[in-house]
Amino acid sequence: MENEIDLTGVDPARWPEIRRRVAILDEYVKLWRPAEAVRKEYAKRMGVALSTFMAIARIWRENRSASALPGARASNSLPTARRIDPMSVEIMQQAIADIGPSSRRVDVLKEVERRCIAAGVTKPSNSTITNLLDKMRAAANATTEFAPEILIDECAVKLPAVHGGDIYMPHVLVAVALPQGTIVAADIGDGPDDPPSVARLAERLEAAFPGTGVGLPIRAPHLDSMERAVIGATDAANPTLRRVLGAQLDGLGLVYQESKARPTTALVRSRNSSTLSKDDVHRAIWSAIEAHNAARPALPGFASVGADSGFTPAGR
Repeated sequence: MENEIDLTGVDPARWPEIRRRVAILDEYVKLWRPAEAVRKEYAKRMGVALSTFMAIARIWRENRSASALPGARASNSLPTARRIDPMSVEIMQQAIADIGPSSRRVDVLKEVERRCIAAGVTKPSNSTITNLLDKMRAAANATTEFAPEILIDECAVKLPAVHGGDIYMPHVLVAVALPQGTIVAADIGDGPDDPPSVARLAERLEAAFPGTGVGLPIRAPHLDSMERAVIGATDAANPTLRRVLGAQLDGLGLVYQESKARPTTALVRSRNSSTLSKDDVHRAIWSAIEAHNAARPALPGFASVGADSGFTPAGR
């Protein structure tokens, strides 16, 4: 039954709980006119009031939408932008849109400050501007102004993976084709003792362009000199991966400086969230990559991103 569940739109940290609820609902909807005592027992198993359970069961019977179940999505906290001057927010948004979300952060900060001074309003904090900039970078689906190349770099993903009893954020090594922003190859690490593999990434990168080959210069600013030599990459720093991808990958948060991130235990602090299996971690990341690529401009010669063997998309 689990393989029939479409978890598209469900927060990956809530997949285990949503699967549990779906199993309860699938049991219940098979019953013919269950007695009140039975209905109460199923509501108790789900952890909701009887009236709530009956409403959920009715929805499930009609459309089997996992994303519509209570607890499927993380609740959003009040955005910082709502707590500052609306004029400052408008100026900030327009400035980023005008100079482009792929512009350097320092240039964006200067432009927002210049416009706020001219308008006589208080400039939003640098962190507020940076957060919005990251979100607009993640949402952009147009070709960037960057020169054609393959950028290889690593980031952490805000998913609650487990290693040796500790919660950690999995790392993913990606190869991004510019200027399109398409992720053409990736490799996911499985804990501190099993980081992403440059060798696997290189193999997948070659396979992503069958017949034609990559045909683009490669830049890998954070690989060591030996690894760069093997794949023929340079170490130039810009543009950075954060500047290319932004703060999210199809809704999955990305972290570029773990020392500044919240404790990993915060990933399971909200209700209905729990740690994920290795398979679910990989499934969530590959699904996000596929969704990200689907929104990118066409990339000549690119076949498909080389995912793990046995990968099933959309968290199914």
